[in-house]
Amino acid sequence: MNSGYNPDPPINHRFVTAIVKGEPNHWSIRSADAQAGGVSTVFDGRRPNGYNPMKKQGAILLGIGGDNSVSGEGTFFEGVLTSGYPSNATESAVQANIVAAGYR
Repeated sequence: MNSGYNPDPPINHRFVTAIVKGEPNHWSIRSADAQAGGVSTVFDGRRPNGYNPMKKQGAILLGIGGDNSVSGEGTFFEGVLTSGYPSNATESAVQANIVAAGYR
């Protein structure tokens, strides 16, 4: 597999649920339409050789803004942190709560 290319089509939802989770030598990327439906796995496999990101705990970066520019106008981010490497069932439960929030 070529880790530099993902043949899947781009995500075109107006509101997106994006999940990235990792553990040593393994990571997973999952996504969903935040208005309807379940979570799909975009990638699940080994990390590329030499790719070991820094370990961060207790923090999440959702967006950068506050400069009063128009480029971020209307952008809204929410986040969820889970402990450990969450199961797909846990992520599906989070997705169900996101859909129930009724983003429009």
